[in-house]
Formats: sequence, C-alpha cells, structure tokens
Amino acid sequence: MSVRCLLLSTLAFGCGGDPHQTTPDAGACWPLTSTPGGSVALGTGDLTFTPMPDTLAVTRNGSQSDPYLPILARMAGLAPGDPHDALNPTNPHTKITGVIADLGLTLGVECPASIGYVAANGVADTFDLAHALRIGLGTTTLASVDGKTIDITVEVVSGGLYAKDEKLVTLTVPN
Repeated sequence: MSVRCLLLSTLAFGCGGDPHQTTPDAGACWPLTSTPGGSVALGTGDLTFTPMPDTLAVTRNGSQSDPYLPILARMAGLAPGDPHDALNPTNPHTKITGVIADLGLTLGVECPASIGYVAANGVADTFDLAHALRIGLGTTTLASVDGKTIDITVEVVSGGLYAKDEKLVTLTVPN
C-alpha cells in the first residue's frame, strides 16, 4: 500500500477511484491478504472503549459537519502497531462498515484506517483503537434513522491475521 493511500486512509478513511487524479492509484485496499487469527470486539466511545450497546445514540456536535457514530475496537492476539505514527507499516488496518437495511444504506469507507492500538486499561494483552473511527451519516435525515437497526461490522488485519466482529444495534437520535 502506498504512503498516499496510508495517509488518506488515516485522514479521510478512504482512497482510490478518482479518474481525474494525477498520481498513481494505490489499487485495491480491501480485502487484504490474511488468515483468521486473534480477536476483535466492537465498541463505541471517542477515546475510551465501551462494549457496543444494544442501542446507540447518533452523535451531533461541531467536531464533524454531519451526524456520526463513534466506533472503537478492542483486539487481542493481534499486533497493535504504533499509535503515534500513522504511517508505520506495522499498524493494523481497521475497517468499519454500517448497514441500515431498511433504508438500503451502506455507510463506511472502502479503505481501512491505518491507526495503531494502545494497551487496554486494566486488561492484559488487549489493545484498544487509539481513537474512534466515525461512521458519518452524510445527508441522511436523523428522522429517517431514529429507531432503525444498523448492522455494524469491524474488521482488522494485523501481521497477516484477520479478525471480525459485528452487532445489530438500534439507533436513537437525542433531542
């Protein structure tokens, strides 16, 4: 994977596909070659991992232009990489996807983020994503997602090993 795709996947969580670009395309960035191994658990929170609840509130604030879902991951049995260097080639590749079947809507990005993980507080040999990845809702109206279920999936490839977790949760929109 090129430095360009790594940088873009870290900053914008996406890459490739623009027919007007003047630099070489990084090529397919998912799926990555891997074999099953380790484990990952889906969670939420901006910096502190909380296991994914059955009901998840949509976040609206000035940190992002569109409403979003903050998604975290906790892994074990996989190499954590370097949370201080987004370009470190040993960083895990973490991909987040959300599907709201009732609306025919798939959210997330094509390319995984290349962010290191940090030691989980109080849990030996376990690592948390350094910060949340956000599933933006874009122009989807909040009224249309309130009470809908979303199938959220986290996939991680690290050191040639692959782990996946998913959960069906109900979205709520705070007043």
